[in-house]
Amino acid sequence: MALWTSKANRLVRAPSLRVLTSILLLSGLALSAPRSSLARNSAGFVDSGTVTFATGGGVADIDPASIVTAAANVAVTANIDEGLVMYDGSNVDKFVPLLASSWQSNADKSVWTFQLRHGVKFHTGRCCMTADDVQYSIARTIQAGLAGAYIFGRYMTDPMKQIKVIDPYTVQFNLGRPQYTFINAIASKNAGLILDSKEVKKHATKSDPWAHNWVTDHDAGTGPYVLQSWQHNVQETLVRYPDYWRGWSGKHFSKVFMQEIPETATRRELLERGKADLTFALTPQDDVALKSNSSVRVTAPYGTEIDYIALNQSGPLGSPLARQALSYAFNYDAFLAAAYHGYARRGYGPLASILSGYDPNMFHYHTDLAKAKALLQQAGIKQGTTLSYMYVTGYPAERTAGLILQAQLAQIGITLQMQGVTQATQGSVYFGNSPASKRPNLMNYAWWPDYNDAWDECIVMVASASAGANGANMGYYHNKQVDALLADMKTASPDKIRSDARTLQDITSRVDPPAIWIAEPAQVTVLAHNLQGYVFNPLDVQIYSFYPMYRS
Repeated sequence: MALWTSKANRLVRAPSLRVLTSILLLSGLALSAPRSSLARNSAGFVDSGTVTFATGGGVADIDPASIVTAAANVAVTANIDEGLVMYDGSNVDKFVPLLASSWQSNADKSVWTFQLRHGVKFHTGRCCMTADDVQYSIARTIQAGLAGAYIFGRYMTDPMKQIKVIDPYTVQFNLGRPQYTFINAIASKNAGLILDSKEVKKHATKSDPWAHNWVTDHDAGTGPYVLQSWQHNVQETLVRYPDYWRGWSGKHFSKVFMQEIPETATRRELLERGKADLTFALTPQDDVALKSNSSVRVTAPYGTEIDYIALNQSGPLGSPLARQALSYAFNYDAFLAAAYHGYARRGYGPLASILSGYDPNMFHYHTDLAKAKALLQQAGIKQGTTLSYMYVTGYPAERTAGLILQAQLAQIGITLQMQGVTQATQGSVYFGNSPASKRPNLMNYAWWPDYNDAWDECIVMVASASAGANGANMGYYHNKQVDALLADMKTASPDKIRSDARTLQDITSRVDPPAIWIAEPAQVTVLAHNLQGYVFNPLDVQIYSFYPMYRS
């Protein structure tokens, strides 16, 4: 488990197959990927020059075993490292081969086998990638015990035994029980990235057996770009890898320049002056204004992010009735209008509406101060009670949410004390070891999943085991029925996962809410008008793949 931060540099938890012929004969209705159409030759490379990415977050770590500690980390690794498969364009349910040329599972989805692509060269110069690299890379993600361990730890407890090298280009995952979502996790850009195992092992030490200290800032991947330089908290430069297995035929950028610029006004100015090609996380006012600027394009698809205000189970909000009251007190329409200017929609629970398992018919809170007041009285919350609300000063939407709730609660005799902090302070409070009694009553945050799965999205926010430093359950929410549902979802069939998810959503919204679920923000990206090839996947929030991009 690890620390988290919010939104523009969100920390994720510290809260994934052509098969041997003899195995395939037993596989029943197995899933098989088509032969990849991705491989290209390098003839006819047309250099689009440099693409400049103005990002608000700082890159701290490029180790695939721990990159989920910040979206900014994944922005780099998504371009220098690769996994076995990937999501098909904008689709969250279909997959295409990447380092694997094909794959298959047995009938009950307990065994998954991948046939690997031949001739894949690492940035270290070594050729070629084999099943040993796959086995080591994914087992290392679990055994190193770093931030990404939970992603594959869900499926394997003894990865060096459960990941079998059948031959140099065939690797098999024996999960020991049906695991229908394994392919979803394998496709995630947050884990499952394959490194040069021989090079990594060279840098292992007694005190650092998984060479995390070396991998943190060294490139040992297979992706289209190589990390050329890195000035921490300032910029990163990636350059095209000439020996990339997909080749460089057609238009591509030969260089990617990432500038770390926290100030939204500066990033907007760079886009408008043609000094940057893309950015995200500007203010909604900027997004609205830029729509009329012909030098840029504003895209605003919906992703999988949920914005919420976590409610501390200790103190006045310990009763479900009190938490229901605050959910009725919040003015959702006013918040969406003031904070997002049309670039968000209501959030109704821990699942974003695009995710598998989302229930469109779940209970929906509406603003009702009379009901909120009555519920507070039933919960024994007296008028004149003061509640504390923590937010990051650099995120206007978080402050706006607090001000709206403050005004609402004032009308029913409750004082909301606002506490604006830095992102670093927020992370130390939310994801530190302090008990619930030492935490604010209300804490603003945002979350999105690693892959399309209700368990993966919910486990970190609402599981009792994810409280405090163990996840993103910063309010120490505890509900035995929710924990049981999550335990069942971990190994259930897709239909059972969806059924459990519907029950979980009802509990965490209507019955026993751990949070005020306030919004699903659009994932706004501002692009230079001549930047082409950008493809958004709802699961890849704040992640950009530059290989398909070019300048028209």
